[in-house]
Amino acid sequence: MSSPSSAVVKVDRQGRLVLPLGFREELTTTPGEVVLTQTDDGVLISAVPAQGAVRMSEDGLPVLRLGRIVSNEQLIAAVDAERGTR
Repeated sequence: MSSPSSAVVKVDRQGRLVLPLGFREELTTTPGEVVLTQTDDGVLISAVPAQGAVRMSEDGLPVLRLGRIVSNEQLIAAVDAERGTR
């Protein structure tokens, strides 16, 4: 799907705005983060660079490849930190 080159969106009382579907589909395939960059012409919205690749293991569980070794303690701490933000 091709997104339009520009769109007008509303900002709610909490300062949130909703990107039109075409823009969201081109930026990311899952809910998460985008990068906002202030430029001379306005604000540039771009996708967050991928941090790793997910593949399915032989037992059917997803495995995230980060390109570095992560200990169980680091993983548990990261999961706990993420849960603490919810």
